[in-house]
Amino acid sequence: MKRQLRSALLALCAFAFLVGPPAAAQDAQSETKPKFGPDAVPMTQDRAYLRNAGAPDFWAMMPYYTAQQTGSACSVASVAMMINALRGLPPLSSNRLVTQTRVLNEVDDDGWKAASAENGDGVSFADFAGLVRKSVEAFGLDATVEVFRPKDTSPETLSELRRILEENERDDSDIILLAYDQGTLTGDATVGHIAPLGAYDAETHRVLVMDVDRLWYVPYWSSDEKLLEAMVKPDRSDPTGSGLIHVRLKDVRLKGRTTG
Repeated sequence: MKRQLRSALLALCAFAFLVGPPAAAQDAQSETKPKFGPDAVPMTQDRAYLRNAGAPDFWAMMPYYTAQQTGSACSVASVAMMINALRGLPPLSSNRLVTQTRVLNEVDDDGWKAASAENGDGVSFADFAGLVRKSVEAFGLDATVEVFRPKDTSPETLSELRRILEENERDDSDIILLAYDQGTLTGDATVGHIAPLGAYDAETHRVLVMDVDRLWYVPYWSSDEKLLEAMVKPDRSDPTGSGLIHVRLKDVRLKGRTTG
């Protein structure tokens, strides 16, 4: 899963002049297009929940919030944030934090290295689930890994998604990694993407996405209904849609005691 470069998209527009506005008009539209579409609200404009609620996962991950190191490395950046948040701050000065390079080296999966390199193809949701399990094992986390792959946007599926999100929001012993169509939320290019879930406001049914595509975005709020739509939307790597991965520590008392 990787983000397509805006320059490539604008180049494609030049070839579409017979069925759409000329390239000059497209450039003008790009200059005036808002940073976010109507279905996303940047955290900079709405911090009330983070100030008034516990938001345990957000505060667990915020110290380790990182930008994907290549245009194809959203999966690696998301895993690095998840591992750091679940391990907690190591106790000794000699203990290193987890970087994206270290994730790739510790897991040592050639396919992941190639997929997340610059101009790589990214990873499918099925492959990502396996890589998350490998990462948990490589860093010695005693944790369970659960996969939720919605098949539709029915009320029943939405209810199950909300149950998972509410359960995850209770404390910082678990982290959710989202796999979704980025453009469905941001109003930008349609592309498969991975990012950690920062928070869930059950009263307003909104999710905070800690997008690792930090060249372009800050964390943003969107509705859980829109998130579900973004997860079931097919893309090249996942023709049947994506979903989320829920990583949960078996013993929260071990947090902050991991060395290495």
